[in-house]
Amino acid sequence: MCAWAWGDSFDCYAAPADAVNGYWDSSTNTSVIIGAGRFAGSQSFRWQGTGNSTMIKTSGVNDAVHHIAVAFLQSATITGSTLGTYVQLLDGATAQCSIVFRSDGAILLTSGGPAGTVLDTYTGAFPVINTWYAFEFEVIISNTVGRFRVRKNGNPADDYDSTAIRDTQNSANAYANKIQIAQQAAVNLQALDDLFWRSDASAVAWMGDIRCYTRMPASDASVQFARTSTGVLTQTATGTFNGSQNMISIANYTAFTAGYSGVVNGVSVSVATVGNAVNMKCAIFADDGTGRPGALLASATAPVTPVVVGSHAFTFTGVTVVKGTQYWVGASCDGTTTSAFSSTNSNAANGAVSNTAYAVFPQTNPVTTMPAFAGQKSWTYTATPANWQAVSEAQQDAATSYVYDSTPGDADFYGIGAIASTPVSTIAVTTRALMQKSDAGSRTAAVQLKSGGTTVASPTMTLSSSGWLWAWRTDTVDPNTSVAWTAAGVNNAQVGPRTVT
Repeated sequence: MCAWAWGDSFDCYAAPADAVNGYWDSSTNTSVIIGAGRFAGSQSFRWQGTGNSTMIKTSGVNDAVHHIAVAFLQSATITGSTLGTYVQLLDGATAQCSIVFRSDGAILLTSGGPAGTVLDTYTGAFPVINTWYAFEFEVIISNTVGRFRVRKNGNPADDYDSTAIRDTQNSANAYANKIQIAQQAAVNLQALDDLFWRSDASAVAWMGDIRCYTRMPASDASVQFARTSTGVLTQTATGTFNGSQNMISIANYTAFTAGYSGVVNGVSVSVATVGNAVNMKCAIFADDGTGRPGALLASATAPVTPVVVGSHAFTFTGVTVVKGTQYWVGASCDGTTTSAFSSTNSNAANGAVSNTAYAVFPQTNPVTTMPAFAGQKSWTYTATPANWQAVSEAQQDAATSYVYDSTPGDADFYGIGAIASTPVSTIAVTTRALMQKSDAGSRTAAVQLKSGGTTVASPTMTLSSSGWLWAWRTDTVDPNTSVAWTAAGVNNAQVGPRTVT
């Protein structure tokens, strides 16, 4: 048991500012971006450009012993002496000490801020660029028994130990109750993922190489909330479509991940320049399991003619898509002079092309080149979403999909998605929900977790009509058994929102 446990996968955010809507306390995100994380489908916080972006979290617990587990990556050349990303422990407004990732691959412990007196230097901590390293730091805040230890990549023994006493205390108190992650100066770029912070008055057990695994609702257990209306829904391909892709004897493919389970009604494809093209075809493909277009699922009921600059609508029948599954939309034009799809202006992860003539398009399992320019496409489909489908988007989508309720005491419970493999242990389970008020008067709500016959809830949150807020709670033990979580316990847990008043 620890007095404090809290972490972040960074996976739920559509933008860095999402992190401070009731989860992190505050931030200045002038140079932070969200990028690819340590594992497929995960996200990280990345510092680039000018530095000086901060994220702050207060525990409200005055503890001396702190363990901070975090994955770190640097893409800049391992050289120089720039003080880059750091994790700082504070007592209120006073910085006790900072863990600093220096651009030459060293990790420093400094007194106070990142540019303070160097207390320890762990050289060669991250020697290779574009490589994720998992670090766990132990810091004891004290003038008399301060200490700094580091373990890397799940090592059960210390990779670095100060051995000697370090003065890690700058305030009048031998404890810290706040962390800040930030960058002292620009190292373009450094990234953090899978952050977890535990503290206690006397001792904290080592966690090892920890992963924050984000698991979304995957089934309705019991529902009382209303959901996004049934009907025709539209998804538009992601990207900034301000370029063009030549389409002479080329088929262009754009990936979609279905936001709902439903039946595709149609696809629209945007054309930037026409040349002498007259006809255009469109088709939908399954993913081949490697992130490329695979089996042909359906062709549009008829080609579009004539091809003009602008958007072209195709009709489909009987194409069923499953929420969370990736599909590909392909299009091809005839013509022998330059014509072009509206597309991204650079290679995109969701784009592919094949050397396929109009006459033989579409072909199942086309031989494609990727990444490539993603054509500007959108698709419409009819869906009758279950409640869980309206709240299981990979990153928050605000009011695009949601469930809603105004009756005090009403609640939804959802089963969560199964994990692909069984973890060695589960350090904690954090339950989160992003909420907003849309009606007049006061409205309060909470997020709940149900394990076995036990239901626990987050602190009641007063909702706002001017912005979204995170309701959350962290359980270091299974509330139904009061002992450490088992894989089965997590798999069988249910989560969901509750209207309080």
